[in-house]
Amino acid sequence: MGLSVHERHPEVSSLLQTRSFDPYMRLGDMSIDEVEICEFDEDWTYVACLDEPCKSCGTRNLHTSSIVISVDGACSGNGTANAFMAAGVFFSTNSRYNQSLPLYGPSVTNQVAELRAGIIALELAMDIWRDERFGVDGNQRLREVVIKADSDYLVKGMTDYIFKWKQNGFLTTKRTPVTNRALFEEFEALVNELNGMGIDVYFWHVP
Repeated sequence: MGLSVHERHPEVSSLLQTRSFDPYMRLGDMSIDEVEICEFDEDWTYVACLDEPCKSCGTRNLHTSSIVISVDGACSGNGTANAFMAAGVFFSTNSRYNQSLPLYGPSVTNQVAELRAGIIALELAMDIWRDERFGVDGNQRLREVVIKADSDYLVKGMTDYIFKWKQNGFLTTKRTPVTNRALFEEFEALVNELNGMGIDVYFWHVP
C-alpha cells in the first residue's frame, strides 16, 4: 500500500506552544526515523502525521504542506587567519532546492556559518511559498517548516534566548552584547515574516 497524504491538521499549531520541535512530545511513541518521510517525491522531506499508522501495512501518513529542511554550517580553520566558511541546506536527496555554497564576510566562525545556513533555508522557504504548490490537488501552499540542525547554538538561540534578548536589548546574562546580534535579528525577522504569511516555523535539534 502506498503512502497516504493529506493537509496538515488544523490543531497541529496548538500542539506546539514554542518554536521547539520535539518529536517525542509531538509524535508520541514514533521513532526518530518515522518523523521524516521523504520517499513520496524527490523535492521534499515531509513531517509525518500524528495519526496512527495503517494497521495493515504500518505506513504513516504525511502532511503535504509541512516540510523538514536540514541545515549545517562549518568553518575550516576556525579562529585562524585562513578560516573558510560554508553552508549546506538539504530538502531531499534530489531536490532542486538543495544548497551547498561557500560563505564570505568579515566574521568567519562556525557559529556564523550555522546561522547563515538557517537564514538561507528560510529565504528558500519564502521562495517555495511563492512558487510551489503541494498536495494531491496541487493547490496547497507551504504551511509549516521545521529547521533541523545539529547546532545547539542555533536552535536554543531561536527557540529560547531570542525572546530574552529582544526584551533586554540583546544583552547576555553578564550584560555584554550578544555575539552575532545582526544575524539573529535577520533570522528572527524571517521567522516573523513567514509567520505573517501563514507559515509556522519550528527548530529541531538533532545530536
